[in-house]
Amino acid sequence: MEKGLPSVVLVDEYPLFRMAMADVLTRDSRFKVVGEADSKESALALLSLDPDLYVISLDAESYDALSLLQEVKAHHKDVRVIMILSSPEQSGLLMRAIRLRANGYLLRTISPAEFLEQMEMAARGGMAASEQVTSALAARLRGGQVTTVDERYFHFLTDREQDVLCCVASGLTNPEAAEELGIAPSTIKVHVKHLLKKLNFNTRLEMAVWASECGFRLQGRMPKPSGQEF
Repeated sequence: MEKGLPSVVLVDEYPLFRMAMADVLTRDSRFKVVGEADSKESALALLSLDPDLYVISLDAESYDALSLLQEVKAHHKDVRVIMILSSPEQSGLLMRAIRLRANGYLLRTISPAEFLEQMEMAARGGMAASEQVTSALAARLRGGQVTTVDERYFHFLTDREQDVLCCVASGLTNPEAAEELGIAPSTIKVHVKHLLKKLNFNTRLEMAVWASECGFRLQGRMPKPSGQEF
């Protein structure tokens, strides 16, 4: 096996689905599957392999996926954890995962090509996200499950903060955003911290979902709001 490839642990109670994910990743040759698990105990045991990515089924019945996510992050803060969902309607459960620092969310019905693309995004430090789930999350945010953001907050954002928000909404990592904007990664980190405070979000992922739904993109900042609901 080639060294230097992102290493992956797959956690799902259904062996056929685990085997399918492993096969897709292995055949592509950009990833190294180092372990598979069907329980919380076996998944935690695989932390000793120091993997880069964990893929965890969020709606498992035989183990507590949120508890597993929390313990994986507690033992290995740099690991990237991607949650697999059966339906966009699980946005409430997913919101709890996001607050526990999950790094992405993908539908179980995702195509192999998109699965690989999103896994590569996560391996680079970005956010893995299925579009349908992003829309469901944004709807939940607007519905008041977290403190919503209205247009008054928009006027507190500097031009540079809006630029950084566009990068966050597009899934860029801090180094990628720094390269895009021609500033230092440490400066991006400071801007992200200020944005989280100004917009009253707990995590970068929540902010990215909201900003993406509001129209912040790298091709240009969102037009000034004109009474629309934020």
